[in-house]
Amino acid sequence: MKNYCKKGYFVTPLMSVLILLFALTANSVFAQGKPELSEKDLAEYTKYFEIKNGKFVGDGASFLLSEISKHQYILMGEYHGSHQLSLFTQAIIPPLHKNGFRYFGLEIGPVSSQILTEMMADTGKISKKLNQLNSRYLKNAENRQFTPIPFFSYLEDAEFLKEAAIAKWQLIGLDQEFMAGYTMLLDRMYQNLNDDAKKLLKDSHLKAVEAVRIADSIDAANGTRLYETINSSSHFNDFLAGASKNNKKNQEIAEALRITNSIYLKSVQRKYYEQNSDRVTYMKQNLGNFLNSESFDLSKDKMLLKMGAVHTGRGFSPLSLFEIGNTLSEMAEFNSNSSLHINFNSRFYMDGDKEIDDLADSTSYGYRFKGLFQMAKKDQWTVIDLRPLRSKVFYNRAFKLDEIILEIFKNYDWFIMPPLDTDAAPNYNSLK
Repeated sequence: MKNYCKKGYFVTPLMSVLILLFALTANSVFAQGKPELSEKDLAEYTKYFEIKNGKFVGDGASFLLSEISKHQYILMGEYHGSHQLSLFTQAIIPPLHKNGFRYFGLEIGPVSSQILTEMMADTGKISKKLNQLNSRYLKNAENRQFTPIPFFSYLEDAEFLKEAAIAKWQLIGLDQEFMAGYTMLLDRMYQNLNDDAKKLLKDSHLKAVEAVRIADSIDAANGTRLYETINSSSHFNDFLAGASKNNKKNQEIAEALRITNSIYLKSVQRKYYEQNSDRVTYMKQNLGNFLNSESFDLSKDKMLLKMGAVHTGRGFSPLSLFEIGNTLSEMAEFNSNSSLHINFNSRFYMDGDKEIDDLADSTSYGYRFKGLFQMAKKDQWTVIDLRPLRSKVFYNRAFKLDEIILEIFKNYDWFIMPPLDTDAAPNYNSLK
């Protein structure tokens, strides 16, 4: 047994265990007597606003607009498929542009970002072009439908993309490509070929597309085998190699496809930590590639980032990783700037024809957010500034909080709840 001596005190391992048990017991006793967050605790730090005709209005609008102007990076930690969050994104672009923002980071692949950028050249046709793309490559699976570029499936998404196009913002694709986009990317590689190469590789291209179709059908029939099937497909890999020869654009697409498939493949192998770790590493590499290739001034240029909330917080994420949100936070501070991290969640939403209030059912998962959800209003946007409360939450330990609420306080600066949310309107034709 090793003993530990410090400043005259002699502490054995047994004593250390007893001290730890006492501390845990004391904390448990103290926690039992602590109050939960009340409306009174949050009232001073809660503001309300509305979005009318694409603009923020109401008492909370001035607070929101004033605060966003102070930061180099604004990170929207969203939940996907929301009608309201797309309206928020559309509304926030003009005031951010006024305050010097020119870059838009997205949860899509670099090649998908290029495709959207090309659509932005004609602002009046963005929605139509997205509809055509989505309808052409729409994937039906288990009563769900997937478009080739994730999070641009809806009419509302086309509207905020149009707003970014009007502002002439530059898109940054930071994520992997998407499973439903494989055929789209193979077609793009084929279109990048010159006429001679198209003649030579026409049959190879058709076989690669068919390989994806077959992999999809196997996946639908027997479970998650799609990525294993594609990974071992000679037709798929032969086309990637042939179309990439002496073609830099296609080399980039082929590499994106290989990396994407390798990430997805780990989910089939149940290597979930490795899958998420590889994905986060790839996001950071894509960010680095963008920063190295563009004239982005780290000391002053500003970016809006829109991703799922799991990726956009500072610190350790729910996936047990330091994600891109933490990277941007550190970059900002390193350059004497700051980042604002926003977590979005909805208390009121429609489930089909049924209106749901997550606080109406104490057994629901959403009820765990009660400490913050209690401030939400069904007809207005709610923003809670978490920053002034951190001292009470972490240093004074003044409240009894669910672990989910504690994580939000750790990772985010604002918690925003939309009014009653609904599904966004599909921007694709379901039947081909």
